[in-house]
Amino acid sequence: MRRTQVYSLCSITNYRYNIDEVSANVDWMESTPPSPTSFRQSYVDRDRVENDRFEDDRQRRIGMAIALVPFGIAMAFIVQYINIVVAIDDADWQYVLHRPNFSHILKLSPAPFIGGGLAMLFAGLIATSVAGREGRFLPYFMTAIFYAIFMPLLVSLLLPANLFILEILGLTFSERTAGEAFSSWIWSTPFFVLTYTMTGMKQAFWAGIGSMLMAIGVFRFMGPNSPQFSLSRMTLATTAIGAAVVVVVMFGPLGIFEVLFNSFRITKTG
Repeated sequence: MRRTQVYSLCSITNYRYNIDEVSANVDWMESTPPSPTSFRQSYVDRDRVENDRFEDDRQRRIGMAIALVPFGIAMAFIVQYINIVVAIDDADWQYVLHRPNFSHILKLSPAPFIGGGLAMLFAGLIATSVAGREGRFLPYFMTAIFYAIFMPLLVSLLLPANLFILEILGLTFSERTAGEAFSSWIWSTPFFVLTYTMTGMKQAFWAGIGSMLMAIGVFRFMGPNSPQFSLSRMTLATTAIGAAVVVVVMFGPLGIFEVLFNSFRITKTG
């Protein structure tokens, strides 16, 4: 009986102590209400965190588009390389397949270099802005679609200018004057852009798909979604792989070149 009374007395004492502590806290909160500055600071901190998150996402999306540029250049080089041979074959029915003169390829390289790079940059920026950068399929497929539209359009705009510069510098077999070359450049460009774009979308689409397959492989290990994101390492990797693919197509086994040639031919025989 005595033990029960002691326990009850302790419980009452603890209860009164808790009530006194709660009352003291309530009195302190009423006497010192939160200042507007503290509320403002919490909103500022929250906005800063959100802005940092959006800025990090923006930088990663831009980095992804920049890292894709070497693939766009490589694919544009390959498409033009095959298209030159296809054009020769279409003009000469007795043509026997062989690799074109590499010096002629170099003379025409500014157009695919600039056009392919810009096409992939624009395609990557638009696709990641619409579909984000974290999807496994949609951003890459959209990039391939936009690349198939932009690449033939930009390259066809630049090729006549490329040829005009070569004529001015005397690096072609043409004997036209500068005025005639300029007139040909201006008047032939619209029709060339139309025909090149309409006939080149198939090749550009498959070039875009090939670029995205390589990009998926690279980004799996060091992509824009990686915690250790590094634009320089990622771009260096895509540049090395893109250059290796170009070398294999231009100087590797003739069978690869023949397969691409047969798939790109305008008119097929036999």
